[in-house]
Amino acid sequence: MFSVIAPPHRAPTANPTAGKPLTDSGPPLGPGAENRPPKSEAKQSRPDLATLTALRFVAALWVVFFHLQAMQHTFLAPVYELFRPFIANGDLGVDVFFVLSGFIITYTYLDRLGPRFRWRAAGDFVWARFARMWPAFALVVGVVGLWFVYGTAQESVREWSLQTQAPDLSPWGLAKQLLMMHLWFQPGTDGASWFGPGWTVSAEWLAYLAFPLLALVLFRLRQLHPLAALAASVLVLLPTAIWGPDLPIATVEHQPYEWLLRIACCFISGAFACIAARNSDRMKFNPALAGPGALLTGTAVVVFLATAGKPGPGRLAVLAFPLLIALLSLTRGWLRSALSARWLQYGGHSSYSLYLVHMFFIYLFYWLIRDWPHGAGPLAENLLAAACLLGIALATHLLFKYVEEPARLRLRALVPKAGAARVGTAVGHSSRGSAHQ
Repeated sequence: MFSVIAPPHRAPTANPTAGKPLTDSGPPLGPGAENRPPKSEAKQSRPDLATLTALRFVAALWVVFFHLQAMQHTFLAPVYELFRPFIANGDLGVDVFFVLSGFIITYTYLDRLGPRFRWRAAGDFVWARFARMWPAFALVVGVVGLWFVYGTAQESVREWSLQTQAPDLSPWGLAKQLLMMHLWFQPGTDGASWFGPGWTVSAEWLAYLAFPLLALVLFRLRQLHPLAALAASVLVLLPTAIWGPDLPIATVEHQPYEWLLRIACCFISGAFACIAARNSDRMKFNPALAGPGALLTGTAVVVFLATAGKPGPGRLAVLAFPLLIALLSLTRGWLRSALSARWLQYGGHSSYSLYLVHMFFIYLFYWLIRDWPHGAGPLAENLLAAACLLGIALATHLLFKYVEEPARLRLRALVPKAGAARVGTAVGHSSRGSAHQ
């Protein structure tokens, strides 16, 4: 995403060279020597955001297939039979997004926000994230609101929302949705959003508002040895990885405000993983090992989830996410080339739109099947499932191309620039790799 204080620039190449300094690293821009990064930071490895953009797409598809279980008795049945344990843990795709978000926000903004708190820099950051998240989310909230107007004439709000708790459809409820604050006022996620997965937008927004203060601490830890930073990224995940139903620290049910613990642990974990990747040169890490290491870690996650077999114990897989993301960011060679394929990059860039729109079509499928005259047969279910999948793909493309990106650029242009053009260069590419971002 482009910096508010700089005009839009073409994003840098997706495959930066290892060992080069970060394009936007160093202290905040200003006159004189403050524009230059410290000599001690001049040889940091630069994470590759193209590989992480591809991971965004994979994480989004993981969540989508988790929600598409309403269609598991259609032509999608073989997919669910083959990958059932993995898909059953699809809510972990949200944790991938949260860790990715912490990684890329730290990569993009740490050196600008970290040295000291400045209202202009913090405001620039918050406006950049608002411009990225709000337009597409607000449009989806409006569409879902009309869906509620139609459906609640016949069904209760709770039944029509397909949630165990009814969302708040009052004017105050609408205001909370549009301000992306709808999750902040309740201890659980169910019923917080007008559409199921929308709670994560509110959790991310809270993390972004807190980041200018978090950056003050992270900046002073930016020289951590990569092994120490990686260890910290795993340790900070322990509260959300081992505490809950069917986990080592077992509870009967989910604890109040578990979502807050989840976003905090994952986001901070991603930040430490970024520091580990940035400082990998300090241990003379061979980038040629990053690709095989990432493949090995990813395979271990899949095997573990297949062995765990159900979402409870499967949650321990989250402990591998920071290592997977750090290794992918340092990957070179054939794996980086494969992950830089145009379709993967487009899928990653539009993953936020995919995340926002897919649930509406699942609702549509459920209600059409339920109210089908004389009951829907296999042919009707398969045709309707195929139509919904095509609808998800088309709606994702339209929302990304004609709402998310144009609105982001227009909102960014509303704030006058006030700095050198260099500030916006890496941000424009980097923000596309952020968690939903």
